[in-house]
This record gives sequence, structure tokens and C-alpha cells, in this order.
Amino acid sequence: MTAAAQLTEAILRPAPSRTGPAVAQRIRDRLAGNVPDLVAPLPPGEQIVVSVPILRQLASGGDNPTIRPDDPFAWKPAFVRRSLGLAAIDACLAGYFRAPLEAVGPVAEWAVAEWERSGWRTFHWEPWYAGLGTGGRGAVLAEASNWATGVWASLDWGQFRTAPRLGGPDDQWVCPGPRTVRLKGRSEIRIDLPSPEPSDSGSGSSLRSGSGSGSGSSLRSSLRSGSGSGSGSTTQQVLVAVAGGSPPSGLDVQLGYLALVAALRTPTRPAPVRVVGLWPQAGEARTVEVTDELLARAGDTALDAVRAVVRTRGGSPMDGAGLGVGGGADALGTTDRLGTGDPASGSAAIEALAAA
Repeated sequence: MTAAAQLTEAILRPAPSRTGPAVAQRIRDRLAGNVPDLVAPLPPGEQIVVSVPILRQLASGGDNPTIRPDDPFAWKPAFVRRSLGLAAIDACLAGYFRAPLEAVGPVAEWAVAEWERSGWRTFHWEPWYAGLGTGGRGAVLAEASNWATGVWASLDWGQFRTAPRLGGPDDQWVCPGPRTVRLKGRSEIRIDLPSPEPSDSGSGSSLRSGSGSGSGSSLRSSLRSGSGSGSGSTTQQVLVAVAGGSPPSGLDVQLGYLALVAALRTPTRPAPVRVVGLWPQAGEARTVEVTDELLARAGDTALDAVRAVVRTRGGSPMDGAGLGVGGGADALGTTDRLGTGDPASGSAAIEALAAA
């Protein structure tokens, strides 16, 4: 069995319920009760965004105070690779291409053509990409192809009975108060675990054996069945997050943080039961099972990060405020960006390929 097949099998294995909605509500209440005191030294209207890169820097014990206001944003290939790469994987799952290497070019060209025709920017980078020369476009496509190929090769997509949901908006939860503190989590893939009932006679291989020769409407229906909200509030969900480099320290809490933000964002759904981290460049994957204790630790670490950001910005958060975790690093070696990166992929490009 290949590594991709083993990982996919582990992702899809049944998961006993380890959390309940009451746990997320308690963490939500504790965050709402403690965050205002932590950020009180900051000027009114100040914003803090807590994300996995900040937690990673906190775990590494970095002491370089690099958190600062956003630099002027400018597109570059690294900011395009995620959205274009996920759209390319979508096209492969729909049966239009055999691999992301074949898909990135047509998807990008369609996106530009649609923007030129209607003014609608599916991915937001279309005007920038359209203005690039041949070399610049080649660099963008190479970046997206390499990223998507790593993700594509990491999983055995034929095991999925329904299409995983790719991209989508980031999970976010905002703590109420005069100074905005936003918890933000980004997952590239969301997978609903199959129902234990044996009544589903469809095979996983049908996901990749589907042909792109069908009508656009049937393809749209197929894609939307995989990118909707799931079969109900009790559906067990697995999150998959993709990162560069190799697995960092503090990994369990960082992956658990993604589950926490998802639970805080949608209190009517159970927390994800499992979170998988992928580092395709290193050929590494890590899986954590989500428990009440892990969610509580993630909440503690989020407050720890808020405290560190406040100190970096010149404030002095109240000692002792929080969930019982120490102050951690005094400075974070990552930029606190609001909205940096690329938009999540949508299915519009694939629908257009179906209709062509």
C-alpha cells in the first residue's frame, strides 16, 4: 500500500466522538471574558489576528519583534499557488485533466478570459496575471503546479466516496469588544467521514473515474455536492491543512487550533474529529485526534498569542489574565497580516470547463 493510500485510509477511519458543543461554548465564554482585559492597553480600534503562523512562532520561542502593520500588498506567484492549485485539483477530480500540471494553464486562462468578459474576478489575481509576460505567467503556473502536485500526490483520491471540499473561506471567530481580536484558521481540504451505514453502494473510485464529457449542469451538481455544508450538523468532519517546509514544534496544538476556530465559527456543528497536516515538500504528514483537552489547550495558546502580540505592540497585558497559560514568547517572528495570501478556489472555473 502506498503512503498516500495509507494516509487516506487513516483520514477516513471511523472516529469516536471525543468532543461536544458544550466544550466549545465554554472556551468561547472564557475567551470572551479574558481577551478584553488583555487588549485593553491597545488603542481603541486596534486589531489583532491570531493565526497558525503566529502560534508557530510562539512555539518556537522566537524573540524577534517582527509583528507590524501590513506592508503594501503586491501579488507574487506564491500568493496565487493555493487558489490556482486547488482549482486545478478540482478540475482533475472532475475528470477533465489527469494531473494538476495539465490543469493549471487552462484554469488560469479561463479565469482571465472570464474577468475580461464580465469583470468578475473569481480569484482576485486575474488582472495581475493578465498583465504578466510569458516568463511571468510561466513562473506563476510552475509555482501553482508544484504546490498542487504535492497535494495531489499526498492522498489517494479514489478512496473518497464524495468529493472533498477544497478551499473555501477561512474559518474565523471574532471576540466581541472595542478592539477586534480575530481567530483565524485556514484549511485546504474538508472531508466528511462516510456514514457507517452500508447502504451507500457507490465506490470511491467513481470520484476519479468520472468523465469530463458530461454536461456542465451535471458537473456543477457533482461539485456542489462536495462543496456544500455536508449532510447535516452531526456529520463528522476532518480538516486537512497544507504547509511548506517540515513539521514544526508545537504541532498538536497548532492543528488543534484549526479545529477550535472551526468549532467557534459554527457552533451548530460538532468540532472536527481529526486534523491532518501535510508538508508535501518534506513528504511528511501528521494527524491529531481532536479531544476536549486539545481544544482547551488551543484556546490557552490563542490567549498566549494575544498577550505576546500586545507586548510586541508596546502594551502591557494584565498579568494573570487568560486560561492559566504563561505569557510565552515576548515577540513573534511573523507578520500579523489581515487577509494576506490568496483567495480560496471556487468551482466557477471548473463549471466553465464543463460548459465549454
